[in-house]
Amino acid sequence: MKVKQLVGMLTCLVMLVFAISCGDDEPSPSKFKLEADIDFSPENPAVNEEIALDASGSVDADAIGFTAEWTLLSQPGGSTTKITNADAIIASLIPDVEGDYEVQLKISNADEGVGDTKTVTINALAPGYVELSGFIDSDMTLENINLDPALIDYLVTGDVSVLAVLTVEPGVVIHFQEDKMMKIEQGGTLLAAGTEADSIIFTTANEEADLFWKGLYIQSASAQNILKYAEVSYAGNTAMDFNGADYKAGVGVNGGGNIKIENSLFASNKGYAVYLDDDGGKLNTFKDNLFVDNENGMAVWAETAASVDNTTTFTNSTNADVEIFSSSIAEATEITWKALSDDARYTVSGDIDVNGVLTIAPGAKFGLDEDVMIRVDGAFIAAGTAESPIEFTTSDAASALRWKGIYVNSADGRNILNHVTLSYAGNSEMNFSGEDFSAGVGIELGAKMAFKNSTFSNNKGYGVYADDAGGQIGAFENNTLTLNDRAVGLPADQAEMIDGASVFTDNANADVEIFESDFSESKTSTWKKLSGGAAYRLSGDMDVNGKLTIAAGAIVNFDENALVRVFGSLTAVGTATDRIVFTTSNPGGELYWKGIYISSASSLNNFDFTDFSFAGNSPIDFSGADFAAAIGVDITGKVSVTNSTFTNNKDYGIYADESGGQIGSFGTNSFSDNKRGVGIPADELDAMDGASTFTNNSFADVEVFGSDLAQDKVVTWKSLTTGASYRITGNIRVYGKVTVEAGASFKMDEDVQILVDGAFTAKGTSTNMITFTSSNIDGGLHWKGFYFSSTDASNEFDFCNIAYGGNSPHDFNGADFPANIAVNSDGKVTVTNSTISNSSGYGIYSKGVTNDFSGAAAGNTFTGNASGNNQE
Repeated sequence: MKVKQLVGMLTCLVMLVFAISCGDDEPSPSKFKLEADIDFSPENPAVNEEIALDASGSVDADAIGFTAEWTLLSQPGGSTTKITNADAIIASLIPDVEGDYEVQLKISNADEGVGDTKTVTINALAPGYVELSGFIDSDMTLENINLDPALIDYLVTGDVSVLAVLTVEPGVVIHFQEDKMMKIEQGGTLLAAGTEADSIIFTTANEEADLFWKGLYIQSASAQNILKYAEVSYAGNTAMDFNGADYKAGVGVNGGGNIKIENSLFASNKGYAVYLDDDGGKLNTFKDNLFVDNENGMAVWAETAASVDNTTTFTNSTNADVEIFSSSIAEATEITWKALSDDARYTVSGDIDVNGVLTIAPGAKFGLDEDVMIRVDGAFIAAGTAESPIEFTTSDAASALRWKGIYVNSADGRNILNHVTLSYAGNSEMNFSGEDFSAGVGIELGAKMAFKNSTFSNNKGYGVYADDAGGQIGAFENNTLTLNDRAVGLPADQAEMIDGASVFTDNANADVEIFESDFSESKTSTWKKLSGGAAYRLSGDMDVNGKLTIAAGAIVNFDENALVRVFGSLTAVGTATDRIVFTTSNPGGELYWKGIYISSASSLNNFDFTDFSFAGNSPIDFSGADFAAAIGVDITGKVSVTNSTFTNNKDYGIYADESGGQIGSFGTNSFSDNKRGVGIPADELDAMDGASTFTNNSFADVEVFGSDLAQDKVVTWKSLTTGASYRITGNIRVYGKVTVEAGASFKMDEDVQILVDGAFTAKGTSTNMITFTSSNIDGGLHWKGFYFSSTDASNEFDFCNIAYGGNSPHDFNGADFPANIAVNSDGKVTVTNSTISNSSGYGIYSKGVTNDFSGAAAGNTFTGNASGNNQE
């Protein structure tokens, strides 16, 4: 038992120790830190030249102390050298073979458990090279010292300033230590012309250590400066000091500088491989070069961009292939921006002012930075082809950044975009003479631009905008506008330029917007039918002073309360299969436009096969009383309307001013769901036809205002289609001669009177009687009745229903009496086969000449008349 207890106690002890041991956390990280750093010299040692390795620059912020341990991780084949004093802060190494030596430094403090390592690569150069630095002030030739292209010929250990002619022979290899530069000064010349077999190399002295030199700086204006069959790589360590802004570059050409660059390679350069200063850096010749793996290929200015050829290739540029900075093209300058090879593109990083002539070659591609604008005060010719279109778009679609657009302030007849795609413009508004808007292309007052075979997509504001005060479109043919806020915006005078072949799809607010503007008196033009159901959108009032035609099939949408006023002529003739539509731009929002106001009596005012809807937002200003209408004809106006529909208009479909608006031809129209179908004075009532239809017009089908029928009028008031009636809302005085067609129906408002001083003949048939009655029988309202003061023998009612008159007495010679038919002492009328009923007074009261209307031979029926009949 004791043995068992002892064993048990020992087991518990072991488990306790194990538990305590397992419960201990890993040691907490030290609060101290070391950071290794290696300094070595010389920067580019030669074989058998001692290299000092120095760790004293390592960071020991808390002064805890550290030990150093140097290790040679790799060395060239055949090398047997070792690090001397490998455990000292300062050690040394003597390279014994040309090539790269990878050295590692490890520093540590064992007590605190901290350390750090760093590795560098040191390139040992073979003997036989020459060091360069300082000034070259007499002509010099750099010869190819080592025929092996893997060996360097010259090592630049300090900045070199060339004040004379420096010739570099084919095959020469020049290495530059970190941040060192060769500067070709005024008066100096660089002749670096290699061959296809023996190129000249300008590069870093230590590529493995990722050290960059500064670059070649060209201050000289010598026309002989040349880089041909040369390689410039790993330059751009720090910015060069240019006349303008300072930038990093492999080759930097300062203002006044000039160089030819041909058949050369630019690789792995920081900043720009080639940079031309905005103060006049020039490329004398530039062709057949190769740019690979640079941060940016080239930086040029508007005029020098013309020097970039179309055979140079750009591959894997981090940012831009060819960047064009904010700059201008002088007024007398004519240049071409060529298409870059292999789909490379220009990046335009600042505004461009085109004061001269700029031609864009087919196939050229441009990415424009945020809010960048091209301003055209000279000529802008961008004529691509179907196979090689020109492209203008954002430089950063992934970040949804937009450029500003092309602003045209020139009327040069050469201005054109043909086979161009333009997208993601409209970042901010352009400053126009009129109102300011965003646009892909904005045309200023007096300026002009043509558009053919081009695509505008994803632009804020407008794809194309012509200033409302008079921007001009030279041509507009076969374009595509899609996914823009608004495709096109222009004044009325320019709408004729939009063709019927251009395609409009998915533009959020408008296909073709027409601003508040005037159609000029001198204009005679046609607004064409847009393709695919696209529509014009009138966003403001328009005055038609000239002769405007709307083509069959055109659709015109109007913003709220927009009005067209016709002082010249407006012709809208569609077909049965290609109708013209005038309607609201926002039916879903239940917004109404105002209508079309006709002030001219031109015979060209004609609407045929047209559809009007959702007009009548507010009254039109007529010579007489003001009313709302889809078509409003003023006292001086005249219009013909045939084969047309009027639906869902707030008040009248058609209104002719009570003082004399004229209806020309009128036939086979349809009026439905309006408040009133037609409103006309008595003189125009004969224009109504029997084929037009009227449905669900809440107040009236055809309203006839209180007015006079002129003495020279000899007319027929036709019967409207089944169920439709004339509604007479004011007194009618007939001075002319009226014949009422069988089947016609008239409804009169309260106390309305028809006074006949001329002639009035209403002859129905037994199966198609004519009706004259109250407009509100259910409301118990009565009209006044007929009053005859004419002795014309043709005054007659035959097969008529005359009911609910007699509201108030007629003005007889002598005592006054109410009656459905009143015949004054100087009047005459015959009444046969008619029903006279429900008069508040007499059915017929005559002081004049009548037939024996009460006799059986007359065939009349009298019923419900309060006072019966009277014949004095």
